[in-house]
Amino acid sequence: MCVYRYLILLVCIDVKVLDISAQQQGNRCCLPDEQFSVLKGGVIASTRTGFLGFVFGQTSLTEEHDSVYDFTNNRFATFITRTIIDPNYVEEHIQIIEEPGKDYVWVIDLDKQTCLQGEKDYYYFHLERCIPDFLTHGSTYYLGNGEFFADTYSVVIPKETPTYGDKSELFADGYYVVLPREYPAHGVYSISISQQCLPHSETFIGHTNSWKVSQKVASTMGFYNYTVGIENPEKYFTVPDYCQIEVIKVDSTS
Repeated sequence: MCVYRYLILLVCIDVKVLDISAQQQGNRCCLPDEQFSVLKGGVIASTRTGFLGFVFGQTSLTEEHDSVYDFTNNRFATFITRTIIDPNYVEEHIQIIEEPGKDYVWVIDLDKQTCLQGEKDYYYFHLERCIPDFLTHGSTYYLGNGEFFADTYSVVIPKETPTYGDKSELFADGYYVVLPREYPAHGVYSISISQQCLPHSETFIGHTNSWKVSQKVASTMGFYNYTVGIENPEKYFTVPDYCQIEVIKVDSTS
């Protein structure tokens, strides 16, 4: 399984890096539940590359995600409310559905009622069931008066991934690790995991060509309101009827 994009309220925190010499790989835990819902929100700054970037400049926006993960059936879905920070503060509403056995993901514009089938070429990382080996443990920290502890993990995605044999590998922290699939991006991705193995926050900074849109991106996201189980799964995983009439297909070669 692989989310869609990007909360982190700017707060003053007392962060202290702990002695982790005995646990350089951190706690390679797994999410405690096979099915759950979680909210996620954050801020994104992006700039189109080339001439479009010169014309339109930087775009800043906020995103709020209402996501469900179903690892039992290997599927994921989210509703996204995106607010573009400009004089008009325009809102957009997007639904993402990733279904098992499909080599594409549904990207549905709920306002315009348009449906896109895009390759699973997210530049962001989806939550995995367990912390993958390709993420390198960075540090253990706590917030406030030592009441909340978490571990950070990150990966550097090079602009050109070196290939060895039939596997694509990248060099990180003195050894090679294997990414689960090719990502149309290069930069640094980082995620923070609580000691209960729940996602806390994530960041990405770099360049992406996801779904044929070339842009530089910086994002920070936070997870909150984790709930065990999925209430009303049909709400999240049902593709609207109008998507059966006209579908836009986008792949990495078109």
